[in-house]
Amino acid sequence: MREINSIEIKDAAQVGAARRVIHGFASRIGFDENQLAEIDIVVQEIGTNAVSYTTSGGWLHFTTPIGPVPGIELFYWDTGPGIYNLDRAVRDGVSTSGGLGAGLGAIRRLMHEFDVYSTVKTTERLSLAEQRRTTHGTALLARKWLSAETETPETTQAQRIGAWSRPRPSETMNGDAYFIRTRGHYTLYAIVDGLGHGSGAKEASDVALSSLDEWRGEPLDQVIQAAHDALRGTRGAVMSAVVIGAEARSFQYAGVGNVMVRVFDAPERVTALPTNGTLGARLGQIRVWSYPWAEGATCVMASDGVSAAWEMDAYPGLLKRSPQLLAGILMRDYGRTSDDATVLVIR
Repeated sequence: MREINSIEIKDAAQVGAARRVIHGFASRIGFDENQLAEIDIVVQEIGTNAVSYTTSGGWLHFTTPIGPVPGIELFYWDTGPGIYNLDRAVRDGVSTSGGLGAGLGAIRRLMHEFDVYSTVKTTERLSLAEQRRTTHGTALLARKWLSAETETPETTQAQRIGAWSRPRPSETMNGDAYFIRTRGHYTLYAIVDGLGHGSGAKEASDVALSSLDEWRGEPLDQVIQAAHDALRGTRGAVMSAVVIGAEARSFQYAGVGNVMVRVFDAPERVTALPTNGTLGARLGQIRVWSYPWAEGATCVMASDGVSAAWEMDAYPGLLKRSPQLLAGILMRDYGRTSDDATVLVIR
């Protein structure tokens, strides 16, 4: 599971600091001087926008993409006023007013992958959920691969999966975890949430991950039972697991406890009801739910560190954008500050 590093940007000094830190990170990955110079420009453009045009700055996150192919992934978010003419900002590199959105065209040209989503702040027709939570601002995703060869099965996996996991703010140990493993034509996806937070929660999630790592294609009820047995002696955990067979067009779900699973644009309405209990302590009758799967369907999984109050209708068009963009925006707007949090998006 990758670690996502985060830098807050509110002033010009923080832009420079972010550029230096990310330059060092990219250098360790193996980017050459020309590539590093391009990454420097991208970070400078993102940071300048954050300082100049948002009301309270933003956050720039950096990590490596999902999968074995070396590269860098940058993710920026803010809760600012949003970009009024996003299409023109991306096309020309400037916004209609010369404001937020300047430099987006340059970022798109210098990175291998680029996606941006922005909603404009409004006080009209807000639902109660929208009034309680931020659903406006800008989020930007950019990836650069070490190799010029960007269309491989491994890089395609990064484009089809969004994953975001972080510990409770102010803590370093993350009791949440996600798991992704492909065996033949089937892929197992899971989110584990160790009870509570801190070292005890992380110990429990690590044990669950070790159990999942033994998966060789066994049915989901056996996967859940094996994790339950392995977690005895720990403080316990809850977990949701999904197996998707792309060629078989199949979707299976089983879970224990409150790890949310929602599926959009599937051939049938998906019911994903978990089994009551706690892995390692008490486990009820495991039920596996099976449904057809189709190209274009999206599965969103999240631990209870992410409020379940979100509705996709609050984000017009986001469901068709990058899964990582969706995962990051849900974390920005609905991640709880009182707990570890994880979002996994599968398309």
